[in-house]
Amino acid sequence: MKTNIKKSLKFIALLVTSLLIASASATYYYSLNISGTLTTFTAVIFSPGSDWPSGSTMGAGNTSVSLALKAYPNTTLTYTQALKVKNMGSNAAQIRLRNVNIDNGTSDVGNFTFLKILLIDSSSEMRGYLNYTVSGNNFLLSSSTDYVSISAGDTWSIRIETKAKATAGTDISVSLQVALDVQAES
Repeated sequence: MKTNIKKSLKFIALLVTSLLIASASATYYYSLNISGTLTTFTAVIFSPGSDWPSGSTMGAGNTSVSLALKAYPNTTLTYTQALKVKNMGSNAAQIRLRNVNIDNGTSDVGNFTFLKILLIDSSSEMRGYLNYTVSGNNFLLSSSTDYVSISAGDTWSIRIETKAKATAGTDISVSLQVALDVQAES
């Protein structure tokens, strides 16, 4: 009888151990699955405008641009059409200008008076802007960056105005990054 009790206790201990291992293993192998569809969308693109700044470059797919802008002392320089924005899609799209980053806090910033970036629609109406003015060594931003609808096939322009202080040094550069956000309409 003692042998049967020992065998039964060993069997129960083995059963409990295997249950513990199985339940512990289940927590390690638990997962969630996510599935979806990713579709490419390149309805809105850039193209050089009639005032395309010399030294500027267009990125792959015409979805990014690096503009080489100039600012002259005590004179407003206007790039009436530095860049074009075209909706290549078959539906309207919502677009807006958005500040991403600009150099601030350096004495180089103090050489400038302002930088204006204006989004102009095909009927020459301003639809949004980023206006950077300078206070000390910092750019201050005022903006109108609500989403606006650009029709399918329509081409708008980006107008840029720059001005440096009368006492600005030569070959002073600051960097900025601006985005043109796009939301597709269906």
